[in-house]
Amino acid sequence: MGNKIFRFTVLVSGVIVMCIPFWWMLVTAFDETANSTVRIPPSLWFHEGHTGLLNFKNTLGTIPILRYYFNSIFITVSVVAVQLLSCSMAGYAFAKGHFPGKNKIFLIVLATMMVPFQLYMIPLYLLMNKAGLVNTPLAIILPSLQSAYGIFLMTQYMKSLPEAILESARIEGAGEFRIFFTIILPLSKPALATLAVLTTLSCWNDFLWPYLVLFKESQYTITVGVSMFQQQGVVAVGNVVVVSLLAIAPVIVLYLFLQRYIISGITMGATKH
Repeated sequence: MGNKIFRFTVLVSGVIVMCIPFWWMLVTAFDETANSTVRIPPSLWFHEGHTGLLNFKNTLGTIPILRYYFNSIFITVSVVAVQLLSCSMAGYAFAKGHFPGKNKIFLIVLATMMVPFQLYMIPLYLLMNKAGLVNTPLAIILPSLQSAYGIFLMTQYMKSLPEAILESARIEGAGEFRIFFTIILPLSKPALATLAVLTTLSCWNDFLWPYLVLFKESQYTITVGVSMFQQQGVVAVGNVVVVSLLAIAPVIVLYLFLQRYIISGITMGATKH
C-alpha cells in the first residue's frame, strides 16, 4: 500500500511539473499587462482587471496566422497521405513479399534511421535549390515521400496478418495490387491510424527544414512563423506567448483525442512475429 501511494505521489508530482509551463502560457496569453511587465516569479493565476483578449488582437493583427495555419495543414496532409501509401506498400513487400536480398534491404532501410538529418540537410538543400523547389511546399513534401520508421511500423504489423487470407485471394485470381488495396489496407487500419497520427505530429512540429527552405512570409509554416515573430524587434512576451499557444493548440487537441494511437505507435513492433 505504501509503495502504491509513493508511486502515485511521484507520478502526480511529475504531471504537475510538466503542466506548469503550459498553464503559465495560458495565464500569460490573457494577461494584458504581459507585454509591458515581466513578472518574476511568473504569475500562475489570472489577475482581476488584467485579463482580456488584447494580446490575441495584437497578434492576429500583426502576423498572418491563418496563412501559417493553411501552409502547415496543406504540407502536413500531403506528407501524411504520401507516407501512408508509400510506407504501407513497402511494408507489404517486406512483410509478405519474396525477393532476393529482402532482409538485407530491410536492414539498410532501418539503418537510415540512425543517420542524423543534420548530416545530409546541406546536400538535400542543394538538390532542392538546383531543382528550383526552394521556397515552395514541394521542398518539404518531396523529401518526406518515405519514412524508415513508417516502413518498419507497417512491416511489423503486416507480418501478423494471416498468410491464409492472401493465399485464398491468389487462388481466386486476385493480383498483388488488388490484394493490397482490398485486403491488406482494410486490415491495417490500426497501424495506418497510428502512422498518420505520428506523422502529423512530426510534420506539424518540424522547424529546422522548413526554416531552411522557406523564405517568403506567405510560405511560412506555423513553426517558422512563430520563430520569425519572436525575432522582430523588442520581444512582447504576451504576444509571443499567444503565437506559441496558437501553434501548439492543434497538437494538444490531437494528442488528447488520439493518444491511444500515439502510445500504440511507441509499443507496436516491440514483439517479434
